Amino acid sequence: MSEMTSKQRVYTAINHKEPDMVPITEFVYSRKLYKEVIGIAPEHYDAEAVMRCANKIGYDSAVIPFGGFGGFNENDAQTYEDEWGTTYMKEEDTWPSDAPVGFPIKDKSDLNNYTFPDATLASRTDGIKKALKLNKDMNKFVVGSVRGPFSGSWLLTGFEGFCFGMYDDPDFINEIVTKVTDFYITGGLRMIEAGADAIQFADDYGSNAAPFMSLDMFKAMVVPHMKRMVDAFKKAGAHVIMHSDGNLNALLSTIFEQDIDAYHPMERAAGMDIAQIKRDYGDKIMLIGNVNNKTTLVTGTKEEIEEEVKECIRIAAPGGGFMLASDHSVHDDIPNENVLALYEAGRKYGKYPINI
Repeated sequence: MSEMTSKQRVYTAINHKEPDMVPITEFVYSRKLYKEVIGIAPEHYDAEAVMRCANKIGYDSAVIPFGGFGGFNENDAQTYEDEWGTTYMKEEDTWPSDAPVGFPIKDKSDLNNYTFPDATLASRTDGIKKALKLNKDMNKFVVGSVRGPFSGSWLLTGFEGFCFGMYDDPDFINEIVTKVTDFYITGGLRMIEAGADAIQFADDYGSNAAPFMSLDMFKAMVVPHMKRMVDAFKKAGAHVIMHSDGNLNALLSTIFEQDIDAYHPMERAAGMDIAQIKRDYGDKIMLIGNVNNKTTLVTGTKEEIEEEVKECIRIAAPGGGFMLASDHSVHDDIPNENVLALYEAGRKYGKYPINI
């Protein structure tokens, strides 16, 4: 088989066919890796830095958020308020997503007086347009990223406030989720119009132990909004990727009924078994990730990283439908040489036909 471009490689895999080799991707949340690879440590999660780093390492895709990593009004103050009115505290180890510490909507009165940000601002697509311009010479699979219905909403109410509200006043919560989802549907559609190959919605649904809510509550409060988001992006002609950390075993079958195309990151520390997921859903969903970014990549040897990469490829790559990555992101606690060891092992053992 002749060598494919990165974009061809990912398109082939997401359509459940075997490309020339397993595609590789990563969320690069390590400023020291950026510094080594492209010579600068970006102040914010910058589209140009993401594209240059992906191209220099050799990743097959890059993820570009809608209107900044979390929202406009990021600044250098230790505590700051973003355009949504959510207050964040900046710490050395929180880059690129700072810790939310204050929330603008606590009750219906707050909601009635709240003005949602404008998703149609022209500058919100500056990042994806810059990435796509650079991509003319790179041929990467460019993914636009938006927040999902759950994560985008609890950042307005606080996590605790959202969870209590689902029981105490579901109509109040549903109104917030509806408007947040509308915002990010508009954002995703604008990124598709700009030329994004796929849209990812990031929506963490679980802790390491279990989902944040029961299956019944998930179906009532989240799934209808997830479905209309996915349907809108698919109707516009884009592939749809879901990112969710945590133990989702109780939710996966329901999530995958919503016609998403790919699932990231299959978090090992949360008990996500790549072999079981491949057996149950691998003919429908492209799987992304599963190399442990909490133990193996942080303290493992090059040989241990290679063994885990080989395991992922052996289990998930045959037949297509797999993209290699860590099980969340690469961060500052991971030595740069271990990040590169993952990539090198993927290229070494990921050639089709898979023979491990």
